[in-house]
Amino acid sequence: MQPVSWSRLPVRYGTSWLMAAAIALAGCNSTISVPLPGTGPLLTVEMRGGMCPAGACDNAVILDRDGRVHSAAKPPNDLGRVNSAALAALTAAMQRTDWATLKSRPFTGECPIACDGQEQIFEFSVGTGTQRIASCEVAIDWGHPLFVAVAAAVGAWVARPVA
Repeated sequence: MQPVSWSRLPVRYGTSWLMAAAIALAGCNSTISVPLPGTGPLLTVEMRGGMCPAGACDNAVILDRDGRVHSAAKPPNDLGRVNSAALAALTAAMQRTDWATLKSRPFTGECPIACDGQEQIFEFSVGTGTQRIASCEVAIDWGHPLFVAVAAAVGAWVARPVA
């Protein structure tokens, strides 16, 4: 595989330079294997609420430690794979995150599920267990390096909520 082309990096949420920096820090060669300790998913993003023609739009996207992405829906549920550079950037961002500080800003608005919108609940598997961040409980800074890395890794399957 070819190294990641800087000219092909997606521009997401006005933070493309942060995403580029995260990928650069993790290395640009997408063939590098990244060993991730532990068991179970690395990241789970649950979407709750919203109104779809068939009912609520609840769904969950799961990123396994080997880069496989799948939904929690009944099989077949494979969605794709995250390249090793994005996976390494996400893992590095998770390891550097000060979870207490990240969770210290409470969400004070009206939860989008009250208006047919969606709440997102992120569960990160870290050495100390699982860190949970719900968009209706925590005021999420979408420009934070952790969420920039999340967008780079699973942005094809998980959309950032509209503010």
